[in-house]
Amino acid sequence: MKNLYRKSRILFLFFILIVANCSESHHNELIYRFKPNDSAIGLDSVKTQILTERGTEVLIMYPDSDIVIIQYDRFQTNQKLIELYFTSNDYSIELITKTRIEKRNQPWEKK
Repeated sequence: MKNLYRKSRILFLFFILIVANCSESHHNELIYRFKPNDSAIGLDSVKTQILTERGTEVLIMYPDSDIVIIQYDRFQTNQKLIELYFTSNDYSIELITKTRIEKRNQPWEKK
C-alpha cells in the first residue's frame, strides 16, 4: 500500500511537470537583415516558401527595408530551416535578434 502511494505521488508530480512545461510559450521571433546576391530569386518567392512551411506564423517586411521579422512555432519548424530558405535562394542573412514570444507580448490580443 505504501509503495502504491509513493508511485502515485511520483506519477502525479511527473504529470504536473509535463503540464507546466507545455504551458510555456513555444513561439520564437527572429529578426534578420538580408542582402540579395547576384543570382538571388525574387523576394516574394522566398516569402512564399517560408510562409508555406508548417509552423511559420508571421513574416513582416517593410518596404524599402532589408529587415525581416519572422514568428514561428518551434515545435513545428526551426531556425535552421528558415535560414535555409534564404541561403538556398542566394541571399546573405544576418541574425539580429532571436527572442521567445511570451503570451503577454502578443500585440493583436486584447489586454
